[in-house]
Amino acid sequence: MIAQLTQRIEAWLRIDPNGPTSEVMRARAVYLIGGAFILTQVINMISMRYSYGGFTLDHVISVVACLLVFATINMLRLHKTFWIYALIFSTLIIAGTFASALPDKTGINSALLPFFVLGIITNGFVAGLRSTVVFSVFALASVWFLFWISSNYAHTPLFDVEKFADRNFQRAVQTSLAIVMIALVAGVFSHHMHAAFAQLETDIETAEAADRDKTLFLTTMSHELTTPLNGIISLSDVLSEDHLTPDQREMVGLINRSGADLQGIIRNVLTYSQIEQDRIAIDAAPFDLAAVIARTIRPHMRIAFAKGVQFDVQLANNVPPVLLGDAARLAQIVDALLSNAVKFTERGSIQLSVMCRTVDAAARSDVSPNAPDALPLASLVIAVRDTGAGIPDDQLLRIYDRFRQGDGSITRKHGGTGLGLTVAQGLSQIMGAQLAAQSRVATTPGDTGAGSIFTLALTLPIGDPEAKSAISAEPLPSLQAA
Repeated sequence: MIAQLTQRIEAWLRIDPNGPTSEVMRARAVYLIGGAFILTQVINMISMRYSYGGFTLDHVISVVACLLVFATINMLRLHKTFWIYALIFSTLIIAGTFASALPDKTGINSALLPFFVLGIITNGFVAGLRSTVVFSVFALASVWFLFWISSNYAHTPLFDVEKFADRNFQRAVQTSLAIVMIALVAGVFSHHMHAAFAQLETDIETAEAADRDKTLFLTTMSHELTTPLNGIISLSDVLSEDHLTPDQREMVGLINRSGADLQGIIRNVLTYSQIEQDRIAIDAAPFDLAAVIARTIRPHMRIAFAKGVQFDVQLANNVPPVLLGDAARLAQIVDALLSNAVKFTERGSIQLSVMCRTVDAAARSDVSPNAPDALPLASLVIAVRDTGAGIPDDQLLRIYDRFRQGDGSITRKHGGTGLGLTVAQGLSQIMGAQLAAQSRVATTPGDTGAGSIFTLALTLPIGDPEAKSAISAEPLPSLQAA
């Protein structure tokens, strides 16, 4: 509740939570100190009504002060020049001090010290070391000015100046010493605090620049590696058709599979760098979803069957024959989900299911960015289920983090870059889809209820069925082990 209230206040005051840390901290100091001042004045006015028995001039002063502070807080919507806020608060504090001391000629009293402390702290948080020093000098001058005023009256309502002159002088000295001590402490903390924030912002900018350079390097290297890798894979394909001994054919197959694995890693790195640089463009071309699924699952089926894991595919009969969207990006998402399932499933089964619900164009509320307005839509749910070990709840929220796997130890059994699900999540968001995950960790060896479910929900326009003949389609492969 407090977090939501803070977000609403800062949204109203146009405080960017992602802006410079120093600016956010100063802005928060302005409205928090101002809000605390208004709250204390409300309590003070209630107390004065009880003490004075009615509405007095002091109430008017408090109301005016609260209005001025409220107006000052709302100035944050217009600009973030923080020395102005420090000056306004300092002026109100000094004015309030003199208003409480001068009319009754009370001179120096202990009630003045908290006002000066508040002013020193406010300047330290809002404006920094210089503002703290300037206010402290004004506070010291105010103390001795009030001492001079009280010493020039023959009699005050509270005390006889001549009789209590020594005590009045000692109050001024003690107040001055307290101001100096607080100013030194607040000044040192303010200086180091603002210096730390400035260094933090510099480090963040340096890290972001380094991250951009790293992303650019990854993009360049991915392109450079792709060309020779394609040559290796192509030559191994050609070589596999030659007359080879069984051992040679096995080695050529190993080269081909290793090249394909490396090709997938490079593709993920390249896609991730494009997502980081906001350079992903989503196409809207007609495609056959069944053909896309068929091409995508082939390599994963081979690996699953080699491990003795059952691989099932369920494609709903009502899936339109032609959809409009980016088939390559959709295939990349499904490929990442299947790769994750195959990698972490040692026994049991993996299931890929596609469900569909047609949505009338007039009733739709969420449309793909490149979707023609007149076309009806298909609401698709692509789910990948596995019977792997499962993902603990505390790690389930981090599986989309870059370069991270559920098991992050150095000696983890499974390899990979940890980019597959990150890329899938990034592409899903760009396509206007939602990728969700559910999982249950195995409690005992052979626990059949354990495993994970990744669900991709997306909406795509339905294309012209007559265009299917122009699309390169292929049937789903046999689900029997080779």
